[in-house]
Amino acid sequence: MEMEDEKLNGRRDFIKKSASAAVGGTLLGMLPSQLHAQGANSKVLKIGLVGCGSRGSGALFEALNVSPSTKVVAIGDTFKDKVDQLHERLKTNYPDQCDFGEDQKFVGFDAYTKVIELCDVVLLATPPPFRPAHFEAAVTAGKHTFLEKPLAVDVPGYHKVIEVGKLADQKNLVVSVGLQFRYSNAVQEMVERIQNGEIGEITSLNTYYNVVEPRIIPREPQQTEMEYQVRNWRYFTWLWGGQLAGQAIHQIDVMNMVMDDFPVKALGNGGRLVFSGIEQGNTYDHFFIEYEYANGIQMHSQCRNMNNCANKMGWEIRGTKGIANERFQFKDYKGKTFWNYRDRTNIGDSQKVQNKFINAILNDVHYNDTEYGAKSTLTTIMGRLAAETGQRITMEELLKSTESIVPQDMSWDSESVHKPNENGTYEIVKPGKK
Repeated sequence: MEMEDEKLNGRRDFIKKSASAAVGGTLLGMLPSQLHAQGANSKVLKIGLVGCGSRGSGALFEALNVSPSTKVVAIGDTFKDKVDQLHERLKTNYPDQCDFGEDQKFVGFDAYTKVIELCDVVLLATPPPFRPAHFEAAVTAGKHTFLEKPLAVDVPGYHKVIEVGKLADQKNLVVSVGLQFRYSNAVQEMVERIQNGEIGEITSLNTYYNVVEPRIIPREPQQTEMEYQVRNWRYFTWLWGGQLAGQAIHQIDVMNMVMDDFPVKALGNGGRLVFSGIEQGNTYDHFFIEYEYANGIQMHSQCRNMNNCANKMGWEIRGTKGIANERFQFKDYKGKTFWNYRDRTNIGDSQKVQNKFINAILNDVHYNDTEYGAKSTLTTIMGRLAAETGQRITMEELLKSTESIVPQDMSWDSESVHKPNENGTYEIVKPGKK
């Protein structure tokens, strides 16, 4: 299927264009203490963070672990309490790398512009609908950028991210994406072995992300509708992209890595079995999507957010000779293990993401993760839309979509954010109905 400039043709061509392989081998696997020994490089990296929640804080701490050359110079979030809490943690845990005061702490929907202005490197970790605009601002300003996954929640957002990623290449900027399984030694070895035929010809792929319900942050009398939704962003599709994008994307991305490609169509189901009422927004609590790649092989992705159910996170890849799973084992169809990944000494995969990112910048090595991050994000958007519409969605059709689910008015008193109806509930998208 031809798609001209946005042909979804796997990752090999993209990797060949980047220096990802060059920087990955040595710098990725080194411990932070070893990386500090590169003291000959006196460059100081001024880091800014946009999005001070748990993932943003974690990414920032990991970036600071890489080298004493990194200094935090600004942080921003829509909520003041998030900014203040992180600032206190930074002063306690990274006093020598926390180089800012009250006037470099920014709050509100425009906080990102102020953070970007002050730094060399920006970590973008807000909920995903803000990612395309924040990414565009960062790259336009000439800043190296880390993007937490997913990268968008709709097709217009995807197109913007792809466009900005190309601009980053033109400016020789480093772009990293928080799909950390790509940095796992175990995943890389598993993928290489599968692609070398050790489990035979692939017949099907299955992914799982069955976990509990997200925490609800109770409403407060003074809150606007926008504030409640942003506080409870995992319960609103426009803020999360649904569970496929917010959580299951990790396992889906591994399958795209195994296939060295991205699905071309999707058919699926989803809905709300346990979520109900105004406190749990409008997002689905379960999905089951049948994806299909161009070669006809199918990937079945299931995920749910339900309490008191059997949890399962991982994957199963079936081949003609055996089965691969998330425990990094190959088993034959009689249950006998014939390969098992042994090395458990690796540093954490999300730390590896920051090791590669920061050291690439310090050593003037260019790479750009935008393409696979955006296309795995698009895979999840295709699956969500298949479930919400009840239709088979093809990638060719999807790329033509101009529908945005992001409110036009980004303010605390937004009139374009969807509000509860007269029954006190949110409108829920239902298959087969407009």
